[in-house]
Formats: sequence, C-alpha cells, structure tokens
Amino acid sequence: MLYVVVHEKGGQTQRFDFGGDQFAIGREEDNDLVLDRVNVSKHHLRFRRHEGTVECIDLESTNGTYINGRRVEGARVVRRADRIYVGDYILMLEGDDAVIDPAESIESLTARVSKERPRFADLSADETSLVTSAKRVAAAGVESTYLDKIADRIIRDVLQAAPRLDPIKQPKRSDVPDEDRSKALAKLDQAINAVKATLEDGVDIDELEQRLAAELLEYGPLSSLMRDDAIREINVTGAGPIHVVRDGELGSRLENLRFTVPRALGLAIRRLARKRGLWFEGAQIIEGVVDHGFHMHALLPPHQGRVPVLCLRRIKTDAKSLAALVSEGVLSDDMREFLLLMLRNSRRVIVSASGGVNLDRFMEALVGEIPTNMRVALVSDGGLLGVQHRGWVHIRRMPDPADTLSLTSVLGLLLRGGLDLLVSHQVSPVDAPDVLDAFAGASRGAVVSLWGVSGAHALSRLAAFGTSAGGGLMPLTTALAQAVDVVVQLNTGVNGESMQIREITAPRVEKDGSIDHRVMFAAERDAKDGATSFKASRKVAPALRELSRMGGLEIPPELLKL
Repeated sequence: MLYVVVHEKGGQTQRFDFGGDQFAIGREEDNDLVLDRVNVSKHHLRFRRHEGTVECIDLESTNGTYINGRRVEGARVVRRADRIYVGDYILMLEGDDAVIDPAESIESLTARVSKERPRFADLSADETSLVTSAKRVAAAGVESTYLDKIADRIIRDVLQAAPRLDPIKQPKRSDVPDEDRSKALAKLDQAINAVKATLEDGVDIDELEQRLAAELLEYGPLSSLMRDDAIREINVTGAGPIHVVRDGELGSRLENLRFTVPRALGLAIRRLARKRGLWFEGAQIIEGVVDHGFHMHALLPPHQGRVPVLCLRRIKTDAKSLAALVSEGVLSDDMREFLLLMLRNSRRVIVSASGGVNLDRFMEALVGEIPTNMRVALVSDGGLLGVQHRGWVHIRRMPDPADTLSLTSVLGLLLRGGLDLLVSHQVSPVDAPDVLDAFAGASRGAVVSLWGVSGAHALSRLAAFGTSAGGGLMPLTTALAQAVDVVVQLNTGVNGESMQIREITAPRVEKDGSIDHRVMFAAERDAKDGATSFKASRKVAPALRELSRMGGLEIPPELLKL
C-alpha cells in the first residue's frame, strides 16, 4: 500500500490512499486531494508512478512545489524520507510499497539518521510519529536553519579575511578591489571544502558556493532581479522569501530566491547605497535612486525589527517637474499652475500621501518647480532631496556620527537668517517644532510632506508631531488650519493609477471652531466612459482672491476663470 501523508502547519496529520498511477493535488474539487488554501493553485501538483519510482510534477503552480527546500523543476523522484511543501502543507509518501524506498545502503542511511538526530533532540521521543512536524522541517522554499548557520559563518569568515568587501571598511569606493575579490574567492573555496563533510544530504555544494559568491561580491539574488525590465517592485525582509511585482500582474509573487542570511542582505543594501552616494557611516534609513532605475527604501539594524528590510520600486520616467507628472495623469495642467502659484509666492503647503504611492518621486517633481533664485532649505532623511540645486541647503534628518550640531540648532539658525521656503520631506517629531515655527512666520513659506489618509488627518498628525513644542493637540490643529494655505492629497488614482492627486483642499476655521476643508480640485471617474478627469470647484477663484488680499499674490487670469 502507498499513502500520501498530509500535515497542515499547526493542524492535524491525515493519510490518503494512493492506489492508482496518478494522484493530483490542488484547490479544485476534481483533484484526488483538495487543499483549500489561497496559496495552493487550482491544479498544483501531481504524483505519478514511473519506471519503478514515484515522481512529483509541479503543474505550473503560482507559489511552486518544493522537495526538501528545493523547487521542483520538471519531474522529480520522491523517496520515503522526502518532504514536499505545498503552500501551508507538508506532504510525505508512506507505506510498504518499494517504489518509495531510498536508493542507498542501510549503512549509509543509519549514518545519516544518527547524524541528524541531535538536531531533533527537542522533539518528542516517540519514534513512531511522522516526520512531518512543522518543528522538524524548514518553511517551503527555505533551506534548513542548520545550513543557514553554516552560510552565516562562512560569510563572516570571508569578510574577516577580506574586510573591504563591506562598504563600511571601504569608504572611498563602491566596487570590490581585485585583490580583495581574489582573496574572498579563495577563502570561500577553502571554507566550502572545510564544511562539505558536515552538510546535509541533498545540498548542492556548487550552487551554495555560487550563491555565497554572488552575495559577497555583487548584490546576491538582487543582481538578476534588478536587470529584469518586467519587474517594477522588489521586497525583501532579512533572509525571507523575495516578493516581486511584475508589469501586468496584480499583487506580488514569491520568487524561488532568497538571501542565505540577513547579514548578506545588509551587505547588498550598503553596496547599492554606496555606489550612488546614499550611504554614510551609521546610516540606518537609506533612500534614493539606485541601479536600473529603482528607487530604494531600506532599513538597517540595529532597530526594533532586528533584520534588514529592503523595498525597491522602479521609476518608469525620470520626473523632475510637475509637468512630467501631468503627462502621466497624476494631476492636470490647471492643478500644476495652481501649485506653481503657491510655490513661487512662498505659501504654506502640506502634501499628504496614503497607500503605496511614491511620495519621494512626487516631492522631487514638486521641488523641481521651485524657482532657483529663492532661498530654500530642504530636510529629508538622507539630505538628498533637490540635491541638484547647489544654491540651496540640503539637510540630513538622520545624523552622522561626526555631526557636532543638532538638527534643531541648524534649522534655528537658518530660520533666523531668513528663508523663502522650508521644505520638510516626511516630517518627523525631530523637525516638527521648526516646521511649526516656519508656518507661524519664521520663514516666508513652507512645504511639508507626511503620510495621512486625508487632509484632516495630515493636519492632526503634524500637530501631534509638534506637541513637543508646547500646547494641546486641538489648539495646534486649529492653529495649523489657520496657517496652512492648501493641502494636497496624494493617493492611488480613481481608476487604479499608481499615483494621483485625488484632491487639493484649502482648510478654513469656522466661527464655531470647526475646520472646513474646502475642495479646490478633485479627481473624478466619469460615469459614462469611466475615464479619469480633474475638476476645479467654484471655490478656486474666491479662495485665490482671498489669498491675494492677504498676501498680495499675482494670480494668473486663467486660474480666476476656473
């Protein structure tokens, strides 16, 4: 008899008869075994008897089928001790049928089992229990933690032998020196040879060595992914599976790739950042444009999340102005003219973004419209916002260990010296008090960006950041509403566009103390043809006339006709 044993992680173990020549598994009812989970495809895999063996065939499933941690490509022979990973399930073949007996001697099998047993010492002593416990096996697509520890030790040893592989030890260049490259490869080969005898059965030694070499000398699995023009987003957390988003697909897809250890991902992040001048010693939050048109957001330990985190989003066009974003349907020409009026006259603007929009890219385009003859100071995490404008002051929010002045001291001096615009990208509690001073008149104008689901939410968040400056939340929110001229709400579009200005509002405090967010412009979906359009409200002209009376704005006649 032959059985398919199914163990659901965190659930029970079940057995199903495998009596025929084929045994299909998937989510649809026409399979021999139905596994009703979203990470299982409708027709996921099939077992078949073939020439005295049982083969596993992946049926082009979305998330793949894995045997002992390696993805199934083509037909793969399955033995008695093999573990097959399908979504949240672990499968094994069991029974007295000789087709699943391993092709190895009793002596070899005994030696292997005795070698593995110490790693299973924390499990129940019941030897009759199935080897399908989630405690005993690695997650699908991931090698064992035992192999991870070996890989981590090898990487540490190679970095000790060739320390300039890490940008931390190589401050003046991003590429790996030839001398260190040769030294690293020699040390890697030596380390692999030293651990061959201790590696688990089935480990592809050559593949492991190639993976480690790519992580030590290049960008690991990112090298091939970033060269793929169809990929528009890559997300990695530590040594977990890599998620990618491709053109024309909804949602992310798990790739059969990962870094061997979190240390290797951190090395790749620092190398990417160093090449483009984004990284400095001690930096933990890294943002900016890297190779192949990707915009990088990265988080490096030590931090509460403990492991490196990386997000790469491909920038389709190099938008350095709002005019470029108009052609992409992010906003209309009238909205651009309205925002240009605000910037050129040093007004007070809040950009509120929600969802997965690329706020960095929008702020780069907005900053690109600021006249170069204005006195401008820009604050961003890495100090790279608007860096192409040499006459402006670019300030890092994340401090360098060599800094001798605090951010507050720097901004205080600049505000006292006089600014036309203070720009704070993704304002934080660190610089929020100075931003409030700018809104109160310490600079002629201010532009602030932050995350918020609406204009009202953005005002309250900024007020919450600034409570360290003194005062309660509601009084500060009301004061902000009186000081702010317009709030730009950036979101995914009404037709699913990746980025769009959904509305521009002008807050006004009413006599009863409530805040009225008057809509100036809004994106709409046409009820007839479903197309996206931008509508100006009747409040635009009155609001502009009010601003003109208060601040002497010179308003283009075409805006007054809206």
